[in-house]
Amino acid sequence: MKVITAFLLFFAFLSCQKSYEKEELKAIEEIANDYLKKNHLDKYYLNPTDFFGNPAPKANIDTLDFKLYLSDALMPIDQVREDNKWMFKNNNFKKSDSIIFYGIMHSKKFKELEYREYDKSRIRLIKPYKQFDEEIKPEDDYSKILFSRVCFDERMENGIVVIDYLIGNENGYTSGYNMALLIKKKNNKWRYVSTR
Repeated sequence: MKVITAFLLFFAFLSCQKSYEKEELKAIEEIANDYLKKNHLDKYYLNPTDFFGNPAPKANIDTLDFKLYLSDALMPIDQVREDNKWMFKNNNFKKSDSIIFYGIMHSKKFKELEYREYDKSRIRLIKPYKQFDEEIKPEDDYSKILFSRVCFDERMENGIVVIDYLIGNENGYTSGYNMALLIKKKNNKWRYVSTR
């Protein structure tokens, strides 16, 4: 009887772990696409503005082709926080979001999440982004995104993930963004919460 109980507990643990990792992969894909759309595609190509903030000509999405390097490893989020405490402070969330953020950050799960590799080929990017691993040509513009592990709340409706986003060309990385994001699941899609 003890062997059967131990086997059932082990099977339940594996099932929960697989479920968590599946949701984590879904969140990584949807946050990557949400971030790229809002902060690169819309901002500079589909809804651009000129120097004075006036609307500028839009690009034809069918003519765009962006290369994206996506890391195939997720760093432990608690380790990232230990090394970069500033990313977890002064996020300018509204009060209710701040309570959620710090509740997740102080959870047991936050400290337990370990380094994880995943199959990045399973991540589907929005048009016009394509994953690449080959050499960069001098005329190529490209982006790079690295994520930490995603720490969800118990109901898997909210989470925290660290994004390291870099834009580069043949001269190296020209700009980027590195911060802890609060993410929320709405209509079965993960989106990050914009700060005030």
